[in-house]
Amino acid sequence: MRKDRALALVALSALVVSHAPAAAQAPAAAPADANDLLGNIVVVAGATRPLPKIAILPSLAPDIEDVTLHSVVRRDLDLCGEFELLPDSAAPAGLYLADSPIDLKAWRAKGVEALVKVASKKRDRDHAELRGQVYLLARGDVPVFDKRFSVPAGSLREESHRLADLLIGALTGQNGGFASHMTFATGSGGLRRVYTIDADGHDAKAVSPLSKSAIAPAFGKNGELYYSAAAPGDLFRIHDAKGALVPMPLAGSIYGIAFSRDRATVAVSLGVGGTINVFAGPDLASLARASEVGMALHPAFTPSGKLVFAGEGKHSQRIFVDGQPITADGLFASSPVVCNHPDGVRVVFAAGAGKRTDLVASDEKGRQLVRLTQNQGRNGYPACSPGGRLVAFFTTRTSGEGAGLYIMRIDGSHPKRISPLLGDSLRWDPLPPGNAVELRPGM
Repeated sequence: MRKDRALALVALSALVVSHAPAAAQAPAAAPADANDLLGNIVVVAGATRPLPKIAILPSLAPDIEDVTLHSVVRRDLDLCGEFELLPDSAAPAGLYLADSPIDLKAWRAKGVEALVKVASKKRDRDHAELRGQVYLLARGDVPVFDKRFSVPAGSLREESHRLADLLIGALTGQNGGFASHMTFATGSGGLRRVYTIDADGHDAKAVSPLSKSAIAPAFGKNGELYYSAAAPGDLFRIHDAKGALVPMPLAGSIYGIAFSRDRATVAVSLGVGGTINVFAGPDLASLARASEVGMALHPAFTPSGKLVFAGEGKHSQRIFVDGQPITADGLFASSPVVCNHPDGVRVVFAAGAGKRTDLVASDEKGRQLVRLTQNQGRNGYPACSPGGRLVAFFTTRTSGEGAGLYIMRIDGSHPKRISPLLGDSLRWDPLPPGNAVELRPGM
Protein backbone atom coordinates (compact mmCIF):
# COMPACT_ATOMS: atom_id res chain seq x y z
CA MET A 1 0.00 0.00 0.00
CA ARG A 2 1.40 3.39 -0.95
CA LYS A 3 2.14 5.41 2.18
CA ASP A 4 0.30 8.57 1.07
CA ARG A 5 -2.89 6.62 0.26
CA ALA A 6 -2.71 4.75 3.57
CA LEU A 7 -2.35 7.95 5.54
CA ALA A 8 -5.28 9.50 3.71
CA LEU A 9 -7.44 6.51 4.60
CA VAL A 10 -6.33 6.70 8.22
CA ALA A 11 -7.25 10.37 8.37
CA LEU A 12 -10.69 9.80 6.86
CA SER A 13 -11.52 6.70 8.89
CA ALA A 14 -10.55 8.33 12.16
CA LEU A 15 -12.38 11.62 11.51
CA VAL A 16 -9.33 13.68 12.36
CA VAL A 17 -10.25 17.00 13.95
CA SER A 18 -6.76 18.46 13.65
CA HIS A 19 -5.24 20.14 10.62
CA ALA A 20 -4.47 16.85 8.86
CA PRO A 21 -4.93 16.89 5.06
CA ALA A 22 -8.22 15.72 3.57
CA ALA A 23 -8.43 12.09 2.51
CA ALA A 24 -7.57 11.34 -1.09
CA GLN A 25 -9.65 8.17 -1.37
CA ALA A 26 -12.57 7.02 0.76
CA PRO A 27 -13.99 3.60 1.57
CA ALA A 28 -17.35 2.55 0.15
CA ALA A 29 -19.85 5.39 0.33
CA ALA A 30 -22.26 5.36 3.27
CA PRO A 31 -26.01 5.21 2.62
CA ALA A 32 -27.78 8.54 2.20
CA ASP A 33 -29.46 8.22 5.60
CA ALA A 34 -26.20 8.02 7.60
CA ASN A 35 -26.92 11.35 9.30
CA ASP A 36 -30.43 10.17 10.10
CA LEU A 37 -28.93 7.20 11.95
CA LEU A 38 -26.91 9.60 14.09
CA GLY A 39 -29.91 11.86 14.59
CA ASN A 40 -31.94 8.95 15.98
CA ILE A 41 -29.48 8.31 18.80
CA VAL A 42 -30.73 9.69 22.10
CA VAL A 43 -28.82 12.64 23.58
CA VAL A 44 -28.26 12.03 27.28
CA ALA A 45 -29.37 14.70 29.73
CA GLY A 46 -26.68 14.30 32.37
CA ALA A 47 -26.04 18.05 32.48
CA THR A 48 -29.28 18.57 34.41
CA ARG A 49 -28.22 16.47 37.41
CA PRO A 50 -27.66 18.68 40.46
CA LEU A 51 -24.21 18.48 41.99
CA PRO A 52 -23.20 18.74 45.65
CA LYS A 53 -21.73 22.13 46.56
CA ILE A 54 -18.23 22.02 48.04
CA ALA A 55 -15.54 24.58 48.78
CA ILE A 56 -11.78 24.67 49.16
CA LEU A 57 -10.60 26.65 52.14
CA PRO A 58 -8.61 29.66 50.84
CA SER A 59 -5.01 30.18 52.00
CA LEU A 60 -2.89 33.28 52.53
CA ALA A 61 0.33 31.25 52.87
CA PRO A 62 3.07 32.69 50.59
CA ASP A 63 4.95 29.40 50.10
CA ILE A 64 5.20 28.38 46.44
CA GLU A 65 4.48 24.80 47.55
CA ASP A 66 1.16 25.90 49.05
CA VAL A 67 0.24 28.01 46.03
CA THR A 68 0.97 25.10 43.69
CA LEU A 69 -1.01 22.60 45.76
CA HIS A 70 -4.05 24.86 45.98
CA SER A 71 -3.95 25.55 42.24
CA VAL A 72 -3.71 21.86 41.31
CA VAL A 73 -6.40 20.67 43.73
CA ARG A 74 -8.88 23.39 42.74
CA ARG A 75 -8.34 22.63 39.05
CA ASP A 76 -8.76 18.87 39.52
CA LEU A 77 -11.88 19.16 41.67
CA ASP A 78 -13.38 21.50 39.09
CA LEU A 79 -12.51 19.29 36.10
CA CYS A 80 -13.77 16.06 37.66
CA GLY A 81 -17.37 17.22 37.18
CA GLU A 82 -18.56 15.74 40.47
CA PHE A 83 -19.15 18.99 42.34
CA GLU A 84 -20.34 22.55 42.21
CA LEU A 85 -17.18 24.27 43.41
CA LEU A 86 -17.63 27.52 45.32
CA PRO A 87 -15.29 30.25 43.97
CA ASP A 88 -12.75 31.76 46.36
CA SER A 89 -14.46 35.13 45.89
CA ALA A 90 -17.59 33.73 47.57
CA ALA A 91 -15.75 32.46 50.68
CA PRO A 92 -16.87 33.87 54.06
CA ALA A 93 -14.82 36.77 55.37
CA GLY A 94 -11.95 35.67 57.57
CA LEU A 95 -8.20 35.39 58.10
CA TYR A 96 -7.17 32.23 56.30
CA LEU A 97 -3.89 31.35 57.98
CA ALA A 98 -2.63 27.79 58.48
CA ASP A 99 -3.75 27.69 62.11
CA SER A 100 -6.93 29.76 61.78
CA PRO A 101 -10.06 27.98 63.10
CA ILE A 102 -12.70 26.97 60.55
CA ASP A 103 -16.01 28.79 60.87
CA LEU A 104 -18.30 25.94 59.88
CA LYS A 105 -21.43 28.01 60.53
CA ALA A 106 -20.32 30.62 57.99
CA TRP A 107 -19.63 27.94 55.39
CA ARG A 108 -23.01 26.28 56.01
CA ALA A 109 -24.60 29.65 55.33
CA LYS A 110 -23.04 29.49 51.87
CA GLY A 111 -24.85 26.21 51.20
CA VAL A 112 -21.61 24.22 51.29
CA GLU A 113 -21.97 20.49 52.03
CA ALA A 114 -18.27 19.62 52.23
CA LEU A 115 -15.12 21.62 52.84
CA VAL A 116 -11.64 20.72 51.60
CA LYS A 117 -8.54 22.07 53.30
CA VAL A 118 -5.07 21.62 51.79
CA ALA A 119 -1.71 22.97 52.85
CA SER A 120 1.89 22.56 51.76
CA LYS A 121 5.26 23.80 52.92
CA LYS A 122 8.92 23.02 52.42
CA ARG A 123 9.98 20.12 54.67
CA ASP A 124 13.70 20.25 53.90
CA ARG A 125 15.86 21.15 50.92
CA ASP A 126 14.66 18.20 48.83
CA HIS A 127 11.17 17.52 50.16
CA ALA A 128 7.81 19.21 50.64
CA GLU A 129 4.96 18.29 52.94
CA LEU A 130 1.41 18.00 51.60
CA ARG A 131 -1.70 17.76 53.75
CA GLY A 132 -5.30 17.26 52.76
CA GLN A 133 -8.45 17.26 54.88
CA VAL A 134 -12.14 16.80 54.10
CA TYR A 135 -14.91 18.06 56.38
CA LEU A 136 -18.52 17.01 55.90
CA LEU A 137 -20.38 19.90 57.43
CA ALA A 138 -23.28 17.70 58.53
CA ARG A 139 -20.84 15.72 60.70
CA GLY A 140 -19.20 18.58 62.59
CA ASP A 141 -15.65 19.88 62.87
CA VAL A 142 -13.76 16.57 62.84
CA PRO A 143 -12.38 15.77 59.34
CA VAL A 144 -13.50 12.51 57.73
CA PHE A 145 -10.22 12.49 55.80
CA ASP A 146 -6.86 13.76 57.06
CA LYS A 147 -3.56 12.68 55.52
CA ARG A 148 -0.04 14.12 55.34
CA PHE A 149 2.72 13.17 52.90
CA SER A 150 6.39 13.90 52.37
CA VAL A 151 7.07 14.22 48.64
CA PRO A 152 10.16 14.96 46.53
CA ALA A 153 10.29 18.68 45.77
CA GLY A 154 10.74 17.95 42.06
CA SER A 155 7.48 15.95 41.99
CA LEU A 156 5.31 18.53 43.73
CA ARG A 157 2.75 18.94 40.93
CA GLU A 158 2.50 15.21 40.29
CA GLU A 159 2.02 14.44 43.99
CA SER A 160 -0.48 17.29 44.29
CA HIS A 161 -2.56 15.46 41.67
CA ARG A 162 -2.29 12.27 43.72
CA LEU A 163 -3.56 14.09 46.80
CA ALA A 164 -6.41 15.59 44.75
CA ASP A 165 -7.34 12.07 43.62
CA LEU A 166 -7.53 10.96 47.25
CA LEU A 167 -9.68 13.95 48.14
CA ILE A 168 -12.06 13.11 45.29
CA GLY A 169 -12.19 9.56 46.65
CA ALA A 170 -13.01 10.79 50.15
CA LEU A 171 -15.89 12.84 48.73
CA THR A 172 -17.29 10.35 46.20
CA GLY A 173 -16.15 6.87 47.19
CA GLN A 174 -13.83 6.47 44.17
CA ASN A 175 -10.44 8.13 43.78
CA GLY A 176 -9.95 10.59 40.95
CA GLY A 177 -7.75 9.98 37.91
CA PHE A 178 -5.66 13.14 37.60
CA ALA A 179 -2.31 11.56 38.52
CA SER A 180 -2.15 10.71 34.83
CA HIS A 181 -1.03 11.97 31.45
CA MET A 182 -2.23 12.08 27.85
CA THR A 183 -0.55 11.75 24.51
CA PHE A 184 -1.72 12.63 21.01
CA ALA A 185 -0.49 13.48 17.52
CA THR A 186 -0.99 16.81 15.80
CA GLY A 187 0.18 18.70 12.73
CA SER A 188 -0.47 18.71 9.01
CA GLY A 189 0.98 17.13 5.91
CA GLY A 190 4.46 15.73 6.49
CA LEU A 191 4.96 17.65 9.73
CA ARG A 192 3.12 15.65 12.38
CA ARG A 193 4.46 15.36 15.92
CA VAL A 194 3.56 13.46 19.06
CA TYR A 195 2.82 15.47 22.21
CA THR A 196 2.36 14.64 25.86
CA ILE A 197 0.27 16.72 28.28
CA ASP A 198 -0.80 16.46 31.91
CA ALA A 199 -4.41 15.47 32.57
CA ASP A 200 -5.25 19.05 33.61
CA GLY A 201 -3.79 20.56 30.41
CA HIS A 202 -0.47 21.57 31.98
CA ASP A 203 2.94 21.14 30.33
CA ALA A 204 2.08 20.26 26.73
CA LYS A 205 5.30 19.37 24.92
CA ALA A 206 6.40 17.75 21.68
CA VAL A 207 8.37 14.54 22.16
CA SER A 208 8.93 13.29 18.61
CA PRO A 209 11.67 14.74 16.38
CA LEU A 210 11.08 17.28 13.64
CA SER A 211 12.89 15.05 11.16
CA LYS A 212 10.08 12.46 11.05
CA SER A 213 6.31 12.54 10.78
CA ALA A 214 4.84 10.87 13.89
CA ILE A 215 1.42 9.29 14.52
CA ALA A 216 -0.41 6.82 16.79
CA PRO A 217 1.18 7.30 20.23
CA ALA A 218 0.45 4.93 23.14
CA PHE A 219 1.72 4.34 26.67
CA GLY A 220 3.19 0.90 27.37
CA LYS A 221 4.72 -0.75 30.42
CA ASN A 222 5.73 1.62 33.23
CA GLY A 223 4.21 4.53 31.32
CA GLU A 224 6.79 4.30 28.53
CA LEU A 225 5.72 6.12 25.37
CA TYR A 226 5.71 4.53 21.91
CA TYR A 227 4.68 6.00 18.58
CA SER A 228 4.93 5.31 14.87
CA ALA A 229 7.12 7.61 12.77
CA ALA A 230 8.62 7.84 9.31
CA ALA A 231 11.16 9.92 7.48
CA PRO A 232 9.95 11.26 4.09
CA GLY A 233 9.30 8.35 1.73
CA ASP A 234 9.86 5.68 4.40
CA LEU A 235 7.56 3.24 6.23
CA PHE A 236 5.95 4.19 9.52
CA ARG A 237 7.70 2.13 12.18
CA ILE A 238 7.47 2.05 15.96
CA HIS A 239 9.83 4.21 18.04
CA ASP A 240 10.25 4.67 21.78
CA ALA A 241 10.15 7.98 23.66
CA LYS A 242 13.83 8.58 22.96
CA GLY A 243 13.26 8.20 19.22
CA ALA A 244 14.96 4.79 18.97
CA LEU A 245 13.53 2.29 16.48
CA VAL A 246 11.79 -0.70 18.09
CA PRO A 247 12.63 -3.95 16.24
CA MET A 248 9.65 -5.83 14.77
CA PRO A 249 9.51 -9.01 12.66
CA LEU A 250 6.65 -7.75 10.47
CA ALA A 251 7.13 -5.48 7.47
CA GLY A 252 4.76 -2.64 6.67
CA SER A 253 3.68 0.71 8.06
CA ILE A 254 2.18 0.90 11.56
CA TYR A 255 -0.93 3.11 11.80
CA GLY A 256 -2.09 2.33 15.34
CA ILE A 257 -0.73 0.99 18.65
CA ALA A 258 -2.56 -0.13 21.80
CA PHE A 259 -1.65 -1.91 25.03
CA SER A 260 -4.09 -3.81 27.23
CA ARG A 261 -4.65 -2.44 30.72
CA ASP A 262 -2.40 -5.06 32.31
CA ARG A 263 0.16 -4.52 29.51
CA ALA A 264 0.07 -8.27 28.82
CA THR A 265 -1.02 -7.76 25.20
CA VAL A 266 -0.16 -5.25 22.49
CA ALA A 267 -2.02 -4.65 19.23
CA VAL A 268 -0.99 -2.73 16.12
CA SER A 269 -2.71 -1.66 12.90
CA LEU A 270 -0.33 -2.81 10.15
CA GLY A 271 -0.43 -1.99 6.46
CA VAL A 272 -0.70 -5.29 4.57
CA GLY A 273 -1.02 -5.26 0.77
CA GLY A 274 -3.88 -2.93 -0.11
CA THR A 275 -5.45 -2.71 3.37
CA ILE A 276 -4.70 -2.46 7.10
CA ASN A 277 -5.16 -5.37 9.54
CA VAL A 278 -4.86 -5.65 13.31
CA PHE A 279 -2.09 -7.85 14.70
CA ALA A 280 -1.77 -8.70 18.40
CA GLY A 281 0.52 -10.60 20.74
CA PRO A 282 2.31 -10.56 24.11
CA ASP A 283 4.92 -8.13 22.79
CA LEU A 284 5.95 -6.33 19.61
CA ALA A 285 8.25 -9.19 18.64
CA SER A 286 5.47 -11.81 18.79
CA LEU A 287 2.55 -10.48 16.75
CA ALA A 288 -0.01 -12.51 14.80
CA ARG A 289 -2.98 -11.44 12.72
CA ALA A 290 -5.94 -10.92 15.08
CA SER A 291 -8.67 -10.22 12.51
CA GLU A 292 -9.33 -10.40 8.77
CA VAL A 293 -11.36 -7.16 8.83
CA GLY A 294 -9.81 -4.59 6.51
CA MET A 295 -8.97 -0.97 7.27
CA ALA A 296 -8.70 -1.90 10.97
CA LEU A 297 -7.67 1.26 12.79
CA HIS A 298 -7.29 2.67 16.29
CA PRO A 299 -7.05 -0.59 18.26
CA ALA A 300 -8.04 -0.60 21.93
CA PHE A 301 -8.84 -3.12 24.65
CA THR A 302 -11.76 -3.67 27.01
CA PRO A 303 -10.98 -4.09 30.75
CA SER A 304 -11.25 -7.88 30.28
CA GLY A 305 -8.80 -7.84 27.35
CA LYS A 306 -11.15 -8.03 24.36
CA LEU A 307 -9.77 -6.37 21.23
CA VAL A 308 -11.65 -3.33 19.92
CA PHE A 309 -11.04 -1.44 16.67
CA ALA A 310 -12.71 0.48 13.84
CA GLY A 311 -12.84 -1.48 10.58
CA GLU A 312 -14.57 -1.50 7.22
CA GLY A 313 -18.13 -2.69 6.75
CA LYS A 314 -20.11 -2.96 3.54
CA HIS A 315 -21.14 0.71 3.49
CA SER A 316 -19.06 2.46 6.15
CA GLN A 317 -16.58 2.02 8.93
CA ARG A 318 -17.88 0.11 11.97
CA ILE A 319 -16.73 -0.58 15.53
CA PHE A 320 -15.73 -4.19 16.25
CA VAL A 321 -15.48 -5.78 19.72
CA ASP A 322 -14.06 -9.30 20.01
CA GLY A 323 -14.39 -9.73 16.25
CA GLN A 324 -18.07 -8.71 16.04
CA PRO A 325 -19.42 -5.38 14.73
CA ILE A 326 -21.43 -3.44 17.32
CA THR A 327 -22.43 -0.41 15.23
CA ALA A 328 -24.88 -0.15 12.33
CA ASP A 329 -23.47 -0.45 8.82
CA GLY A 330 -24.16 3.05 7.49
CA LEU A 331 -23.24 5.00 10.61
CA PHE A 332 -19.60 5.97 10.02
CA ALA A 333 -17.93 5.08 13.34
CA SER A 334 -14.31 5.56 14.36
CA SER A 335 -11.68 5.88 17.10
CA PRO A 336 -13.18 3.63 19.79
CA VAL A 337 -12.10 3.60 23.42
CA VAL A 338 -13.46 1.57 26.34
CA CYS A 339 -14.23 3.23 29.68
CA ASN A 340 -14.30 1.07 32.80
CA HIS A 341 -17.01 3.20 34.41
CA PRO A 342 -18.21 2.30 37.94
CA ASP A 343 -21.73 1.79 36.53
CA GLY A 344 -20.53 -0.54 33.76
CA VAL A 345 -18.19 -0.76 30.79
CA ARG A 346 -18.91 1.79 28.06
CA VAL A 347 -17.53 1.86 24.52
CA VAL A 348 -17.14 5.48 23.38
CA PHE A 349 -16.49 6.37 19.74
CA ALA A 350 -16.95 9.11 17.15
CA ALA A 351 -19.88 8.75 14.75
CA GLY A 352 -21.14 10.66 11.73
CA ALA A 353 -19.46 12.44 8.87
CA GLY A 354 -18.45 15.92 7.81
CA LYS A 355 -19.65 18.67 10.13
CA ARG A 356 -21.87 16.25 12.10
CA THR A 357 -19.42 14.15 14.06
CA ASP A 358 -20.47 13.39 17.61
CA LEU A 359 -19.30 11.18 20.44
CA VAL A 360 -21.51 8.16 21.05
CA ALA A 361 -21.43 5.56 23.85
CA SER A 362 -22.78 2.01 24.08
CA ASP A 363 -22.17 -1.18 26.00
CA GLU A 364 -19.80 -3.85 24.65
CA LYS A 365 -22.53 -5.25 22.39
CA GLY A 366 -23.60 -1.91 20.93
CA ARG A 367 -26.72 -1.60 23.10
CA GLN A 368 -27.83 1.34 25.28
CA LEU A 369 -26.66 3.72 22.56
CA VAL A 370 -26.51 7.38 23.61
CA ARG A 371 -25.03 10.52 22.11
CA LEU A 372 -22.66 12.52 24.34
CA THR A 373 -22.29 15.60 22.10
CA GLN A 374 -24.71 17.28 19.71
CA ASN A 375 -24.14 19.70 16.84
CA GLN A 376 -20.99 21.31 18.27
CA GLY A 377 -18.53 20.93 15.42
CA ARG A 378 -16.54 17.77 14.83
CA ASN A 379 -15.89 15.77 17.97
CA GLY A 380 -13.45 12.88 17.89
CA TYR A 381 -10.70 10.76 19.37
CA PRO A 382 -12.16 10.07 22.82
CA ALA A 383 -9.91 8.80 25.61
CA CYS A 384 -11.04 7.52 29.01
CA SER A 385 -9.68 8.67 32.35
CA PRO A 386 -7.98 5.93 34.41
CA GLY A 387 -11.04 5.74 36.68
CA GLY A 388 -13.46 5.55 33.76
CA ARG A 389 -15.69 8.47 34.84
CA LEU A 390 -14.32 11.08 32.41
CA VAL A 391 -13.80 11.30 28.66
CA ALA A 392 -11.24 13.54 26.96
CA PHE A 393 -11.74 14.44 23.30
CA PHE A 394 -10.90 16.95 20.57
CA THR A 395 -13.56 19.27 19.19
CA THR A 396 -13.77 22.03 16.60
CA ARG A 397 -16.75 23.73 18.33
CA THR A 398 -16.89 27.49 18.16
CA SER A 399 -19.26 28.03 21.10
CA GLY A 400 -18.28 28.24 24.77
CA GLU A 401 -14.53 28.04 25.27
CA GLY A 402 -13.95 27.26 21.58
CA ALA A 403 -12.05 24.48 19.87
CA GLY A 404 -9.46 22.32 21.60
CA LEU A 405 -8.93 19.43 23.97
CA TYR A 406 -11.82 18.91 26.40
CA ILE A 407 -12.69 16.77 29.42
CA MET A 408 -16.29 15.88 30.29
CA ARG A 409 -18.21 13.34 32.34
CA ILE A 410 -19.05 10.11 30.53
CA ASP A 411 -22.73 11.15 30.59
CA GLY A 412 -21.80 14.09 28.35
CA SER A 413 -22.15 16.74 31.04
CA HIS A 414 -19.77 19.42 32.34
CA PRO A 415 -17.39 19.72 29.36
CA LYS A 416 -14.36 21.88 30.11
CA ARG A 417 -11.48 22.81 27.82
CA ILE A 418 -8.01 21.99 29.14
CA SER A 419 -6.01 23.06 26.08
CA PRO A 420 -6.58 24.95 22.79
CA LEU A 421 -4.54 22.31 20.95
CA LEU A 422 -6.22 20.09 18.36
CA GLY A 423 -5.01 16.64 17.41
CA ASP A 424 -5.86 12.98 17.02
CA SER A 425 -5.02 9.52 18.41
CA LEU A 426 -5.60 10.65 21.99
CA ARG A 427 -4.62 8.30 24.84
CA TRP A 428 -5.03 8.82 28.62
CA ASP A 429 -3.14 6.63 31.09
CA PRO A 430 -2.16 6.72 34.78
CA LEU A 431 1.32 7.81 35.76
CA PRO A 432 3.70 5.22 37.20
CA PRO A 433 3.64 4.97 41.03
CA GLY A 434 4.99 8.03 42.84
CA ASN A 435 7.43 8.45 45.72
CA ALA A 436 5.26 10.04 48.41
CA VAL A 437 5.68 8.81 51.98
CA GLU A 438 2.66 9.07 54.27
CA LEU A 439 3.47 10.82 57.53
CA ARG A 440 2.01 9.45 60.72
CA PRO A 441 1.17 11.65 63.71
CA GLY A 442 4.36 12.97 65.30
CA MET A 443 6.44 12.59 62.13
